Amino acid sequence: MSVISFFLFFSALEYLFGFFIISSISSVFHILPALLLFALLKDNEAWPYLDIAVVVAAVLRVLFAFIRKKELVLLWGCFVLDIAALCLFFEWKAFSGKYYTDKLLFICLTVLTLSALQKLIYALREDAFPFYYFAIVGIIVLALPMGNKPIDWTPVVDAGVRIVQGVRNAADDVSYYLSFTFGEGSYVTGYSSLGVTGNSIKRTEKTQLILRTEDKPFHIYTDDDTDTNMKMRRTVYLQGGRGADKKQLVYFLKFLYERGADKEMAMLFSQLSHMDIEYAYLDTADEIAPVNSILLTDSKGEAISKGSTTKHKKGYSISARFIDIDYGSPYLIGLLRENVDTSVSDSFSYETASGYMKELYGIGLEKFLDRGEFEAILSEIEHSLSTTSKKGDLSNGEIAYKDLYPEYTDTDGASDRMKKLAAEITSGAKNDYDKCKAIEGYLRQYTYSTNAVGGHDPDSDMSTSEGIADIADRFLFETEQGYCVHYAASMIMLLRLSGIPARVCVGYRYAFPFDARKEYVVSSSCAHIWPEAFMKDAGWIPFEPTKAYSTATDHSWHRKAKVESETQVADSYNYEYPVELPAIPEVSVTIDSETEASVDAEEEKLAVRIFKVAWPVALSIVLLLIVLVLGTSAITWFRYKHGTPEKKLSMDVEVIKKLILKKAENEFTDRGLLSDYTDAAPDEVRADLEIVFNAYYRMIYGGSDAASVTAKENDLARMVREKLGSGTIIDR
Repeated sequence: MSVISFFLFFSALEYLFGFFIISSISSVFHILPALLLFALLKDNEAWPYLDIAVVVAAVLRVLFAFIRKKELVLLWGCFVLDIAALCLFFEWKAFSGKYYTDKLLFICLTVLTLSALQKLIYALREDAFPFYYFAIVGIIVLALPMGNKPIDWTPVVDAGVRIVQGVRNAADDVSYYLSFTFGEGSYVTGYSSLGVTGNSIKRTEKTQLILRTEDKPFHIYTDDDTDTNMKMRRTVYLQGGRGADKKQLVYFLKFLYERGADKEMAMLFSQLSHMDIEYAYLDTADEIAPVNSILLTDSKGEAISKGSTTKHKKGYSISARFIDIDYGSPYLIGLLRENVDTSVSDSFSYETASGYMKELYGIGLEKFLDRGEFEAILSEIEHSLSTTSKKGDLSNGEIAYKDLYPEYTDTDGASDRMKKLAAEITSGAKNDYDKCKAIEGYLRQYTYSTNAVGGHDPDSDMSTSEGIADIADRFLFETEQGYCVHYAASMIMLLRLSGIPARVCVGYRYAFPFDARKEYVVSSSCAHIWPEAFMKDAGWIPFEPTKAYSTATDHSWHRKAKVESETQVADSYNYEYPVELPAIPEVSVTIDSETEASVDAEEEKLAVRIFKVAWPVALSIVLLLIVLVLGTSAITWFRYKHGTPEKKLSMDVEVIKKLILKKAENEFTDRGLLSDYTDAAPDEVRADLEIVFNAYYRMIYGGSDAASVTAKENDLARMVREKLGSGTIIDR
């Protein structure tokens, strides 16, 4: 139905443009509004597949305009469609569903086929049924009830997507650059800022990033049950807006140093990696790089120290050095749960840290930050550690955290029921890490769905504590279904209510394939939001509460220590969630005033989306019409002014004929005789008109010996045209 609607729309545009230009050109002119429509609708989550419908309708309109022998094509095209329909019916069981559009398409095809058969067999018979007879039969059949078994149109949709994929790829660049013209929101991508509201989304496969790395896309380990080698795909989190996190590097080195981790231990759950990231169809100023990036350089090899103030274009590339960490490793989990003495000490100096990093990863710290940066970061870390450990109890720790990280401990907007739930979930946890895992495990009991709603306030998003709390509260206690935005919002608020700083991370979660490639494509469907929790010894640690994705434990590297005692230590930490998790609450669905207000707000947003699509298209059509009118007038004026006397006379006669035909009082039939126009003209101009028409006949039929058109005849023709055009004498 969308294709048909757009086809009719483009046909109307062609008819409208045909008033100003010849039909062959007007048949192509509608492509300009079609391209604009495609750019505005492409990847629009509110109206899926409308961009494909625009492309198909525009192509069909052009083909229909220029195809020769249309009647024969339409006649035999019905039978081609019949063969395709039969294949769909027998192979994919199509045309047997309950959807109204399925029935409508089938009836239209049947009506066209019956009419075509009659035209082939009974074309010469006078008693043959006209086309409207079959149309009436089709309308009657359309009113009859259908069966209840639905039709699976997926194969048809997939076939259509494959057909237009080439067109879509060719139009991607146009759409990409149009996005800058029409501003934010006109080009929808997978990557987003914190302005996400949690409303329903549609997954797309738009290429956003291209990754290049020499590291293998998988880890090999030995399965304990089968004693065979297995592959575990690598998973990387690509975070936007943070850049190189040198502070996290110092945190991690200090964390390992204070726990006495040597190279063998560190390699069980960490390694230094390199990756090149190239931007594709992405509209952001953010630097998107792997989590725990410690050095970012641009295409010129220069270090990227600050975020860009302008949006990066397609082809922008970043080279990232980062510490790849297996947060699901039982060895790392064991270190995170240990309570060691982290009192301030002078032993962890710049030289010590640089030598320690070279021992662990084969490269010194000086490659990534200088002494001044290190000492400033270390001073900040030691201050936070000493502040949060003043009295050793949780309440003082909470107060200290709020002083140190007010943005990441803000709980404004949190409801009483959310505070009660946070206390219930973490009541049995012995340390901050166990609290995080308990909250993560609790949230993974909720249903994953992209067909979701945001908070009670439609303007709530992930940029403020109030917005996060609103989205989380509705998800936790009312809808109980959502996607990464809802899970991340919930975990962040529950962590903060449990005294642990937490922040939002936006970017991508990419699982590498099993086969090594030169390039790895990150599509918009990989876009993700996840939470990070602050551990006072280890810094920021990512978690995965979203049910649709595996946790760090599920995609662990499975590396094992060679020493038996360390293996036993690892086994003691091989657990999923440390405390018994409460069940999610049962809720009854009720429609209250807040829900109704949310629905009204959604309708208002839909109206805004329609307006954002409609006004550029309407404006483009108006501008095209203005261009056509002015252009046609300018060309006509130029041709007339610089034309020969014969050309001027021909142009004047054509305009005179149109004016007489337009203003004739009685029914007028054009028989091709200029005398008929003379009889229909007003009495005041008939005498002059006869002179003009005689000159025109002399020019057309007089041959080479005929006298040329005189200046006096040209002036007379122009005078008659102007009198008829003014309308002052057509009052009969």
